[in-house]
Amino acid sequence: MRFRVLPYLEALVGLVVVTWLATAHPAVLDLASAALLFLLPVLLGATRGGVGPGLFAALGGAAAYNFFLIEPRFTFQVHRLDNLVSVFVLVAVALVTSRLATRLTAREAEAREQARLSAEVAELSALLAGSPASSALEQGLAALSARYGAIRLLDGTHLPEGDAAFSPLDLSAAAWSAHNGDTTGHGTEVMPAADWTYLRLAPKNRTDSGIAALARPVDGATRGQVELEHLAELALLLGQCRDRDQLENERSERERLKQADELRRTFLASLAHDFRTPLTVLSGRLSELAPTSEAARDALGAARRLERLMADLIGAARLESGALAPVVDSIDLTDAVAAACAALAVPPGISLARAVPADLPFAAGDPVLLHHVLVNLLDNALRHARHRVSLKAEAAPDRILVHIDDDGPGIPKAERERIFQRFQRLDGSDRDSDRGADGTSSGSGLGLAIVRGFAEAMGMTAAASSSPLGGARLTLSLPPFRGTAR
Repeated sequence: MRFRVLPYLEALVGLVVVTWLATAHPAVLDLASAALLFLLPVLLGATRGGVGPGLFAALGGAAAYNFFLIEPRFTFQVHRLDNLVSVFVLVAVALVTSRLATRLTAREAEAREQARLSAEVAELSALLAGSPASSALEQGLAALSARYGAIRLLDGTHLPEGDAAFSPLDLSAAAWSAHNGDTTGHGTEVMPAADWTYLRLAPKNRTDSGIAALARPVDGATRGQVELEHLAELALLLGQCRDRDQLENERSERERLKQADELRRTFLASLAHDFRTPLTVLSGRLSELAPTSEAARDALGAARRLERLMADLIGAARLESGALAPVVDSIDLTDAVAAACAALAVPPGISLARAVPADLPFAAGDPVLLHHVLVNLLDNALRHARHRVSLKAEAAPDRILVHIDDDGPGIPKAERERIFQRFQRLDGSDRDSDRGADGTSSGSGLGLAIVRGFAEAMGMTAAASSSPLGGARLTLSLPPFRGTAR
């Protein structure tokens, strides 16, 4: 109430002062000068309080001017037209001045409010820019909660249906905001009866469904459009900080997985190297005993399988570390297949047939890596065959194909890519747990992954299909040698 009365009191004081000056010094101030003085209270009242105080000062000034200065003095009689004009002038000045003052005051208030909102945006931006992002987000939410009321971040795809703070209407408003990207709930045109206002955390052109829920003001006031637009801008800042927090978490998780992977590779490589020397000694001694002892022959087979497992581990470590550097040379597949077959012990009851044409072109590849590939392919087939394994090489346009067939159960079509992944063992298939002919699990789950990794490093491909023998066919496709060795 004080702010409505004060402009009238100020205008009244101004009228009293001007009237005293005009009546106390009639010799100095003529009627025209006195009339101009009475404009001062009008300007004061209009600028300070608007139309009401301005008109009050205008009418009061006109009355005082007429009563104290115009003849006959101390009466309200008007004998001349110019005296009446002075009254209308004072009223017009009051109206024009008050209108201008009102506009200027409104613009000044608008400018101050805009400056306050901009400062608030800058303050929240600086707060959310801190590290780590999770802590900055908590501080930003605390600052907004202290200023606007309780605020919570929600996932639009998993709304808190069991939370007592949100009524069914609130949940509907939240779902609408998440789906349509609009500000909904309290203070808006969409479900205004809700107790919370829901604001998007990301622009509409993003599929992110995150929303910020802001509780109704404690004083029961309804938020205006300007405030809602400002809150929507602040919510986008929260969304950016939340995105940064998620990126930091993902980066930390990637670093953790990378460190764990490096530790695993280092462990596998170290384990393989540490086992290689004693296994070599053990295999050598068993080789001496094998001709006279069936138990030694069985133990020698197990030792050789363990040696291949260690080789697989070393190969996996080389592939993952990027240390694999093939030395391409010309390879006679007749010799390469013979060496691979000689490195394997064919299980009893399994026949191994091979057919490599003598006129087959030389292949381009790394002899050591190709030997490892062929050994793994043949070993895989021998462990899963029932009675027969065959190796056949043939020339194709711009390629040389090596087919290794077995008469085992085969590989389901949907799983033929999966078997080339590390540590993959397929239930109920030819490659179920790398199961051997005796029914025991004898594979590492690395052999075919090593085959594909080494093959791709040499520009070759490895694929699985159905075999004419009824089981699985593993095909190695090699490039022919073009005459530029090493």
